[in-house]
Amino acid sequence: MSERQNAFTIKTNRLSDEVYHKLAKHAKSRRLGDYISSLILRDLNDSSTGKKAIEDKKTYEMLEHIKNELADLKTLAKTTGFVGNDSFKEEEPSSKVPPLKEGKIADLENISGSLDDDDLEEYNDF
Repeated sequence: MSERQNAFTIKTNRLSDEVYHKLAKHAKSRRLGDYISSLILRDLNDSSTGKKAIEDKKTYEMLEHIKNELADLKTLAKTTGFVGNDSFKEEEPSSKVPPLKEGKIADLENISGSLDDDDLEEYNDF
């Protein structure tokens, strides 16, 4: 980077009176450098905001693409009979098995199996 100069020259004959008076006001208060620096930083931030706007546009375009693809899939599903097919509906409870009600005692006439004393030893901690 080149060495910084201590001063810049501004040709004031190309500035409007309003701009000239604004710069003169800041120069008299010895804040012209700070003022120009703040303007440049604002411009730099605006350019980064522009980059964000481009990224937002890309995100929006991707979202629109996904929506279009989803619409195409829905159309394809309808034309192939995939949507509305009865095989994908939730099954109704069978009327053969009566629903269990609160307080009903289970019928345990046929019990099979056995427990050894060794099985019971594991649960003696309770």
